[in-house]
Amino acid sequence: MGRQFKYFLKQGVGAPPVTCVKKGDEVKRGQVIADYEPEKLSVPLHTSVTGKVVDVQEDYIIVEQTDTSDDYVKLEEGKDVAETVRRAGILGMGGAGFPAYVKLGTDLHKGGFILCNAAECEPILEHNMTQIMEETDALIDGMRIAMEATGADKGIIGIKLKHKEEIKHINGILKEKGIKDIRVLPLRNIYPVGEERALVRDTINVLIPPGGLPAAADAVVFNVETLCAIAHAVNDLKPCIDKYVTIAGKFKKFKNKGDKEVIHIPYGMMIDDIIEDFGGLDEPIGEILIGGPYTGRRNKENNAIYKLYGGVTATEPFEKAKGPMGIIQCACGPCKERLYEIAQSLGQEPIDYRVCKNAVEQKNGTYKCKDPGNCPGQAEHILAFKKQGCESVLIGHCSDCTNTVMASAPKAGLEVHHATDTPLRTMGRPLIRIFDESIL
Repeated sequence: MGRQFKYFLKQGVGAPPVTCVKKGDEVKRGQVIADYEPEKLSVPLHTSVTGKVVDVQEDYIIVEQTDTSDDYVKLEEGKDVAETVRRAGILGMGGAGFPAYVKLGTDLHKGGFILCNAAECEPILEHNMTQIMEETDALIDGMRIAMEATGADKGIIGIKLKHKEEIKHINGILKEKGIKDIRVLPLRNIYPVGEERALVRDTINVLIPPGGLPAAADAVVFNVETLCAIAHAVNDLKPCIDKYVTIAGKFKKFKNKGDKEVIHIPYGMMIDDIIEDFGGLDEPIGEILIGGPYTGRRNKENNAIYKLYGGVTATEPFEKAKGPMGIIQCACGPCKERLYEIAQSLGQEPIDYRVCKNAVEQKNGTYKCKDPGNCPGQAEHILAFKKQGCESVLIGHCSDCTNTVMASAPKAGLEVHHATDTPLRTMGRPLIRIFDESIL
């Protein structure tokens, strides 16, 4: 038996595609196995491997691989770039999962911008940096395609200042090709500088209100992987079937603390198979984290790599926290459910839950920050926790918010825990606490 690949129908924003295969069907890599609904916000789903359909459920399809060839069924070219990209099934691969074809249909005014989010904002992850170095031409082609489709006359690649090698590499390619309408703009080394509205603010100096779209600032934002996928779809008629993923943490393959590796795999690969390829788990572990330390989620049984997943980290066991505990949610960090999950792993059932005063609740129940990365202070919440008898606080804050918590919580005698602590300890990385401007 070959390996099984699992494809979830609902992978991003919009309506899930409609299954168009049945159990027993033979399928080829790149073939559509669930097609989009033209009248809805929807993109198709392709099998990333050649094989046989072994299960079709309401929310997923499983294909057993029978051939490991990299060949694929080419796309039928659309009437325009946006339609070709839609047929390729490309979603925002930075984690948001918004269909790329919709953004390509934006009509920007003269002077508009295509912004590339190359910040790789989450700690530990480095697959975007790997792809930049390996697929620089595809990245630039993707930006050019997006600029032509939307009418933008400028492109900006926003990348953290610390990625000096990648900045030098991209600038060298741009100079070599004589490209003057696309440039690299170094960003601060903080979280969440890669958040869409933060990127717009820090590149073209426009702060969009919470819930607003970059189009309000004559801009459209794509991340590195999405732009490369757009280039492959338009230039090579390749559907979105492969994924760069950072593997890190307590895997037996890694001999030293902090070791990690970036792999390029067909999406839909089972997490258990990735664990097997990396020699199994170096027990004991705390959790297997899918995604980044800030916004990732805990792995569940029989899970597989989505188009949006960028990392798999096996962490060391969680430390125990003092109790009682209070929680403050930041708009830029983990959701409420994830924070409570972490609290329980720390051995606590929180007695109070609060939201950062810069967070604005959206219609779907999520939060957007008024000014991502610039925090007004958390002393009010800390004092409230103190009055209730809390001995610790759990946060998932951005760099600046965490800095403000550290200005008040230790003075109030509260032990501080950050949602990213366990994966960062696992990798031997400094914990997110006091923000030191000198790292800029």
